[in-house]
Amino acid sequence: MVKTVFASIIAVAATIFLSIGAAAGATVQHFNLNTPEQCFYKLDYKYCVVSAGEETAVQTASGTFSAAVNASDSWVFSQNATILASGTDSIQEHVLYANDFTILKEGGIHQTSTFFDGTTTCTAGMDIHATGLNLYTGTGHFQYTNFTFVCV
Repeated sequence: MVKTVFASIIAVAATIFLSIGAAAGATVQHFNLNTPEQCFYKLDYKYCVVSAGEETAVQTASGTFSAAVNASDSWVFSQNATILASGTDSIQEHVLYANDFTILKEGGIHQTSTFFDGTTTCTAGMDIHATGLNLYTGTGHFQYTNFTFVCV
């Protein structure tokens, strides 16, 4: 779940920087978030992950900026070819910023992660929605912040 939240933050940051140069009233921009399987090794351990998704972004004629991210990933953690854990993550995020990026007019993050360690399956979820967040003053309104974590 943490890596999904971190990926979400990175996606929002990338969205802001990519949009700064966009002309007002520009067409919708699409950013491919697909990656081939990538594996990382340390001693006898191996972590592999693959992801799929897309980000769309547009700046309106009035200057407001809207973006959405839909992405998922699958991962496996193993030692000496024995799978120790595996999981999946899914995230949907949407934002609407004022024309100067100081106010998040509306935003939401909806995320689910599931992982299996060989004996237990756990699911973590996050569902957050906010309006009117002023990034300078820290004021605004969270309509809901739901977090769940269940293992069976």
